[in-house]
Amino acid sequence: MGIIVLVIVSVWISGENSHRSLFQNSILSTSILAISFFLFISLGLYFGLKLKDNVGPILTKERVKKLSDKTPEIGSLDLDIPAVGDSIGGIIISIILWILFTIVLVFLLYFLGVFFWATILFFGAMLYWIFFRALRLVFKNSKHCKGDLLKSFGFGFFYSLLYISWIYGIILLGNYLNS
Repeated sequence: MGIIVLVIVSVWISGENSHRSLFQNSILSTSILAISFFLFISLGLYFGLKLKDNVGPILTKERVKKLSDKTPEIGSLDLDIPAVGDSIGGIIISIILWILFTIVLVFLLYFLGVFFWATILFFGAMLYWIFFRALRLVFKNSKHCKGDLLKSFGFGFFYSLLYISWIYGIILLGNYLNS
């Protein structure tokens, strides 16, 4: 949360009197994130920071099975919709079809809701791995870097380059394709 506030405030303060493009703001905010990430990793390695896994697996077979058991089974629907006329019978059939269509939409919304929550769990597991498991792998080197500022900055630069360079690549590719 602190990083988000840092980036927003920094970009807002630095751009208060100038109007920059989206590309320039993206580069600036990514650079602020890169510097913050570099300092976090380097200082964490220097002070011997270690991370412990106390969350456990987020996306398990049991959770996915529990979500998939709640989804309604939608079989093949063979509906022959009759041509509805302008008579009183046509109005009644239209109302009945409208009610049936509403029921089908309710089931589809329920199914999409379960799909939505499964997607949220999946993205949560990805973010968990990126922000915790990957950093845990970085901080395994803290026993080699504790108290050694040069080695900490070397590892910090290497891992920052690995974790941030792909974002710069996406920004530059987007700017290249846009121009």
